[in-house]
Amino acid sequence: MIKKSMSSTNSCRFLINKPIDLNIAITHTLSWQPLIGASAVDKSFIATMVSELASNIIKYATSGYIKLRSYEWPGTIEIEVLAIDNGPGIVNIALAMQEHFSSGGSLGLGLSGVKRIADEFEILSKVGQGTYVFARKNIKVDAELQILSLTTTFYSSIQDRLAAFRTETLITTAHTINVEIGKCIRAYPGQIVSGDQVLALPLKEGYFLAIIDATGHGLAAHKMALTLLTALKTIASPNLSDIMGKLYELSSGQIGAALGLAFFDTGQQTIHYAGIGNTSLVVFNDKKWRAVSRDGVLGQRLPSFIEQFTTFIPGDMAIMFTDGLSESLAHNEAARLRLQDANTIAYRLVDILGKTYDDASCIVLKWNK
Repeated sequence: MIKKSMSSTNSCRFLINKPIDLNIAITHTLSWQPLIGASAVDKSFIATMVSELASNIIKYATSGYIKLRSYEWPGTIEIEVLAIDNGPGIVNIALAMQEHFSSGGSLGLGLSGVKRIADEFEILSKVGQGTYVFARKNIKVDAELQILSLTTTFYSSIQDRLAAFRTETLITTAHTINVEIGKCIRAYPGQIVSGDQVLALPLKEGYFLAIIDATGHGLAAHKMALTLLTALKTIASPNLSDIMGKLYELSSGQIGAALGLAFFDTGQQTIHYAGIGNTSLVVFNDKKWRAVSRDGVLGQRLPSFIEQFTTFIPGDMAIMFTDGLSESLAHNEAARLRLQDANTIAYRLVDILGKTYDDASCIVLKWNK
């Protein structure tokens, strides 16, 4: 039986119905907040369980979801992986758990492999109703990085929402519109935390977006990015220049950052932008409009800002990204992927175009007709 323990400190959920969902689930399991400070081996164990269970959903059940939960205390963490589907169910569980068995013609290592990795394993299935798989694994983590990751809820909210945050209905004072927002962050290869961070918040008048590229990489850049994001959650508004000034004061004397801010005004059907450093905004409409960031470093040199804006109407798409993506290629790749959902576009841009020597991140905003 599944044991009860302390309150869950974090959870996230991945919808699984096609191969791209499997890739997204694996990528963001590896960067999930509770695994900050875990060894590469333990991260690989958790990602393998997610991969095997998600693959089974795609092969045998067509659709379902994977849910991760963590139970944490200093230096130690329990990770629970749940896979739930409404597929045809398993006729003979004992047979399905045998090595190399597969009713689908593959090697059939999924369930038995997950059981070997896990410290605790349980499977329930009813023919015609679906299957439930539970696995728990205890791992050790770097306590300093674990404590850092728990000082803000922002990092976890990004990872928790990434896969499921495909379409969101935004209700303003005068409009009910269908907006998709996709967000993806990838750390510098070899690092466990990223100096790039992103934020999307609904406001009364529209939608506020922000993308940060803290100077450098690793833990120091990660701390800087989280400091700015915590502040942004409090002061987010349509007044982008005012926000830029406040964050400049907050980051004065620290390592600094590049910052892009955007506001999507749903009533006026416009998108506004102010940026400093190596962040970019491109709007795909009839003009393929590109905003320009000013030279400078937040916290060290702040130029004057002239807020830029363009029309943003149903059918348009905007992407914000850091220089961890090649700008010229990002334009072309985003245009090619435009008919995909926003989350898939964001994931693919980072996966395909992310530089191997930098953090990488982007936000995709689509207003569906």
